Amino acid sequence: MLAPDLVQLSVGDASETDLATIARTYCPKSLLRDYFLLAQRSWLRCLVLQRHEEIIGFTLLVFRRPDFWPHAGDTRRLPEVVSLGVQESHRGRGYGSAFMRAIEDETAKAGYAQLHLAVDPINNPRAYAFYRRLNYQELQTVPYYVLWKFKDSQGNAYQGENWLLHMTKYLPPLAVGVPDADLRRYR
Repeated sequence: MLAPDLVQLSVGDASETDLATIARTYCPKSLLRDYFLLAQRSWLRCLVLQRHEEIIGFTLLVFRRPDFWPHAGDTRRLPEVVSLGVQESHRGRGYGSAFMRAIEDETAKAGYAQLHLAVDPINNPRAYAFYRRLNYQELQTVPYYVLWKFKDSQGNAYQGENWLLHMTKYLPPLAVGVPDADLRRYR
């Protein structure tokens, strides 16, 4: 793996002007509009990874699952990273790892001690290995099969199937302003 030039990278919230770019690679435009509305309500964050002002990665950092998602009321395993993606031409260079570190930092800044995700280790072993390298731990011993479907606010239907394995990582407390007594919740 090549070490990325981190000076060239930035992570931040996606803007309305990023919609078309994100939709071409990562997520349908009508669904992105729903996510942008939910971001305004602080349910989630639409985050982009940029290199030289070019969007090369996208993810959702979910604090509350949208009502239109299956299992919307499930509050376990939050916050959660969903649909992390880095452009194929930029994979294998350390950008995904840098992106995840920034997401972990944002999660810790928001006051959370853990970050969760679900991965399909059968159909996406590369992603599974990636999260293992970043010290994410499995929450169950075998993946389970899920058929899912939902509609966005425009009535567009989405469906799919996955084998899922839930993973989590305990985040270190931020060094600045964390009293010693609060450190116990991170261990």
